[in-house]
Amino acid sequence: MMKHLSLLLLALSLGATASAQGVALTVEEYQQMKLAGTLPPEFHVNFSTLPPPAVQPVNQEKGGGGTGGNCNCWIEPDNTYTLALAPNDDGSSSMITLPFQFNLYGDLYNTCYVNNNGNVSFLQPFSTYSSQGFPNASFKMVAPFWADVDTRNNGGTVMYKLTQNALYVNWTDVGYFNVQTDKLNTFQLIISDGTNTDVGIGSTVSFCYKDMQWTTGSASQGVNGFGGTPATVGANRGNGIDYIQFGRFDHPGTDYDGPFGASDGISWLDNKNFVFTTAVSTQNIPPIASSTSLCDTIDICVNELVDLDVNFLAPEPGQTTTASYTITPPLNATITETNTPGNTANLHLQFIPVVQDTGLHVITYTAADDGVPPLTATVSVVIRVFYVAAPPPVITGDSIACAGEGALITATGGFENYEWSNGFNGQTVLVGPGTYYVEASTGACIMVSNSITVTEAPAPTPVIDGVLFNCGGEPAVLSTTEPYATYAWSNGSTSPTVSVGTGTYSVSVTNTFGCPGSSASVNVLSANSPDAMFVPNPGSEVFPGTTVEYTDQSNGNGSPIVGWTWMVDSVVVGNGTTMSQLFENPGNYTITLTVTTADGCTDTYTYEQVVIPTEIVVPNVFSPNNDGTNDLLTFEGVQYYPNTSLQVLNRWGQQVFSSSNYKNTWRPGKEVPDGTYFYVLKLVTGKEYTGSVTLVR
Repeated sequence: MMKHLSLLLLALSLGATASAQGVALTVEEYQQMKLAGTLPPEFHVNFSTLPPPAVQPVNQEKGGGGTGGNCNCWIEPDNTYTLALAPNDDGSSSMITLPFQFNLYGDLYNTCYVNNNGNVSFLQPFSTYSSQGFPNASFKMVAPFWADVDTRNNGGTVMYKLTQNALYVNWTDVGYFNVQTDKLNTFQLIISDGTNTDVGIGSTVSFCYKDMQWTTGSASQGVNGFGGTPATVGANRGNGIDYIQFGRFDHPGTDYDGPFGASDGISWLDNKNFVFTTAVSTQNIPPIASSTSLCDTIDICVNELVDLDVNFLAPEPGQTTTASYTITPPLNATITETNTPGNTANLHLQFIPVVQDTGLHVITYTAADDGVPPLTATVSVVIRVFYVAAPPPVITGDSIACAGEGALITATGGFENYEWSNGFNGQTVLVGPGTYYVEASTGACIMVSNSITVTEAPAPTPVIDGVLFNCGGEPAVLSTTEPYATYAWSNGSTSPTVSVGTGTYSVSVTNTFGCPGSSASVNVLSANSPDAMFVPNPGSEVFPGTTVEYTDQSNGNGSPIVGWTWMVDSVVVGNGTTMSQLFENPGNYTITLTVTTADGCTDTYTYEQVVIPTEIVVPNVFSPNNDGTNDLLTFEGVQYYPNTSLQVLNRWGQQVFSSSNYKNTWRPGKEVPDGTYFYVLKLVTGKEYTGSVTLVR
């Protein structure tokens, strides 16, 4: 599916139409069909003609010292640049006439088009937004990042400049379709005739990347900038044979398995620079170098940490590339080397120059593939080592940051400027969790410090434990559910455990990391218990059929009584300040009152209610044989009558037992033989019971 919009949207704003095979569309119709995926095949937009740009002189300013082995391939657009396209979707510039001849795998061009969608094409512009892999017979292009770029709604700029031997095109902070700017990409293309020093003598193309954040627009089935049709990086002659492909990208991350494996993570491109030539046959291409460390000259300083990371890509599928290097004259510094061969070979060198390394050194990188025949690529870089008296900075400070707070870290002194890895400046900075280093500079030299990792310690969240409510005036014992390094209670105590009375309390603590935390407040109530009491009316033993009224006389001891529970023999019978009970049967009844104060404290009072029988049940026989049954001479009910007298006589009228206050306790001994005995039982009421009883053992 192909489509084109004009460079400056001038034609669009004037109501220009798009057509292909008799189809005519307004811009609005075009956008609607793109969103719906219903654009006709091989669709093209009529382009307005713009005057060719003027040739601008080359800006040759490069270099810089103390870079840690990195150099910047990015050429910042300035007043020598021209806007290639106004904010648009799928647009192309007018035809640009090149002041040099560009060789695309044997096809020579002196005109081209800058296409909004991350490529430069030849013979005709391309508005195709869903990229295809290379080789491809339909597209003649050099594509630093072929994807659905959308520069509307402040979605970045596409600018270019011409010199006598090169075309520079910069896509700066560009968004993606449909008018999305939450993620932005920045990349650069330079094509030349092989004589441009920014590309490199003998090379014709340079791809340069800054921060790359998205891969796919929504019309290419992307969701939030990822998925769907992958973006393509490479160059294509358009004959289905001659091409180079560095990869296809469709997701976040830094994973990369070579130009022809699975689609890769877009952040792998960050800060990469690909320099290669298209003035060759692509049947067998030597390895291509990619790095941020391929400047003509790299200025570094003694004691500066230097990282040199170079990739060599084998352009043909299935080939394995092996990289090596030499340094002339050799460095005295110890070099840590990681060398990984593969379809993309990686060579990583790390060292810290010493004083003896001051001066010029040449690093020659060599990469050889296993093609037929095997081919070799060589890249040379000059490193210039400067002497600096100050040693590298050393970071000291806290390695623990309490949650919600920061940790202070400090670099040793002796430098003019300090730039931390998180972008902060200054010798001392306040940071959160993470790993940090600092680049300290004096003049042109930059020294890299050691790294320090700050971890986050959780803030303590103390919870107060203990019985918060006590009756009887007892104090509450408070502690925390887990131990801490220090305590500061709101009553001034610094002990892990405190004994407190009624009041509101909290505690502030620090854990073993020194992080502070405070508890929620708790309310403690240490209340007095009430004294339960009631009085009966009548206030003594009663006879069956009597109603007794019980009246509360309890004392709350400072807190009002709010609850009363009356029970008779454990059965609840009332809940007020008084209780009336009818007693129909003789016996002993347990009367219980439980009172509750407003503080929630309780007390209980128990009273034994005696109901006296009106008649005494006299016995006719008893057996004092110590078997536990009927051993005593018992008159049922006599126990309720005090001062009851009893006289027992044998059949000859002789007294064998007497008592002035009998309580059913007489058990005759063996001196009293079995037989019939006579009794006289007199109550204080004057009533008298007489009769006989048989003693049988």
